[in-house]
Amino acid sequence: MKRFISIMALVVLTVSMIAMTSCGKSELSGQIDGDKNMTINAVKADKGDFFLSGSLEVEEGEQIVIDTNLEAGEITLEFIASEGSGNIDELPDTDAEATYTAYLSGTDSQTVSFGAGSFMVKPTVTEKATGTVEITVQPAN
Repeated sequence: MKRFISIMALVVLTVSMIAMTSCGKSELSGQIDGDKNMTINAVKADKGDFFLSGSLEVEEGEQIVIDTNLEAGEITLEFIASEGSGNIDELPDTDAEATYTAYLSGTDSQTVSFGAGSFMVKPTVTEKATGTVEITVQPAN
């Protein structure tokens, strides 16, 4: 009987450890669909997490729509001009000056226009975040 209790305690401890490690996963990721749409996903993303994406293409007469749906936290979204940075042998400058910066939290939608060009997107978590951000390049109204 004592052996059975020891085995059950070990099983409960193992299951608890697995559950705790799976719940602690944090992630900040993005996906570009073509060159006009991007989705950013944050799952318990830690402050300071960031990535630098490929380019969104904005033509004359187009604007950017940012739909924010964050359950928690804040994300700063920088659009960095990437003209002439297509050399695969060079790493992009993650500290380059942004053409436009958006500060995102909660549920919101904003439309911005800052000119035509090719823009890298750099989301940075400024407060532990969970949720999604949709970025779409659309014709201006």
